[in-house]
Amino acid sequence: MSKKVWSKEEMKLVALEMIRGEKSISQICKEYGISETAAYKWKNKALAALDEAFIRNVSKNKKVEAEKNKLLRI
Repeated sequence: MSKKVWSKEEMKLVALEMIRGEKSISQICKEYGISETAAYKWKNKALAALDEAFIRNVSKNKKVEAEKNKLLRI
């Protein structure tokens, strides 16, 4: 039996359903035919990506703010 290759879109859907919390983890896993281990890995990846997006945004804002302050001193 060959192992199913999940698309990024499918992984995102599972992760989003888990984050929403409207269904139990076991229910989501049964619906998609995946293990809870895989589901939690996908959820953790999604949350890490969100964290990374906000971290980059904050550091970018700090750089912009510093540049603005530098220009105001001139």
